[in-house]
Amino acid sequence: MMVAFTEMISFIQSHGYMALFLIFSIGLFFFPVPNEILLMSGGLIATTAYVNPIPAMFVVYASILVHGTSLYIVGHFLGTKSIPIKEERSIWYRRALKGKELLDRYGLKAASFSYFFPFIRHAVPFSVGLSAISYQRFAAIGFSSAFVWMNLYYWIGFHYGRSIKDWSSFVQQLIYTLIGIAILFGIYTFIKYRRERHRKQQPNDQ
Repeated sequence: MMVAFTEMISFIQSHGYMALFLIFSIGLFFFPVPNEILLMSGGLIATTAYVNPIPAMFVVYASILVHGTSLYIVGHFLGTKSIPIKEERSIWYRRALKGKELLDRYGLKAASFSYFFPFIRHAVPFSVGLSAISYQRFAAIGFSSAFVWMNLYYWIGFHYGRSIKDWSSFVQQLIYTLIGIAILFGIYTFIKYRRERHRKQQPNDQ
């Protein structure tokens, strides 16, 4: 990981914001690390002398726009061309199935929380593209949510990047932070589930 990060820094040192954009545009699809770690790494990079924090933040956000737009376009192309997605082992099949399930259940609201979950941030934009929902409606809801998601992890990385100089310690602290966020979110989801379950059971108890 240290070698990969060093190469990333060297690339950004040589090519600036364009390198940052390319790294994140590709990384959101293919890097074998959680997207949250990638975003926090962006915050760490923003503490170096090679980029400035605010412009770097918008460059990272632009890469997220490319990510979501690309998935929507692929889904829209497959939908308009009526190309069947039959292979159950295909990643596109799994994304279409999961995204459709969320759209059927929540409608376009699914786009408002999709970026906060590792798998469905890829599934929902793709499935929205397959549907009749316009890109403008998807972008207005999905990308505003993505902006909040990105800033959360970007500035966490920036905070740790200013206070921690050792890369191993940095990664360890990021993992602890992710675990803490996951625990808090799990508690919130459990409480919400219990309340909804209690609310649905009340009419039956009367």
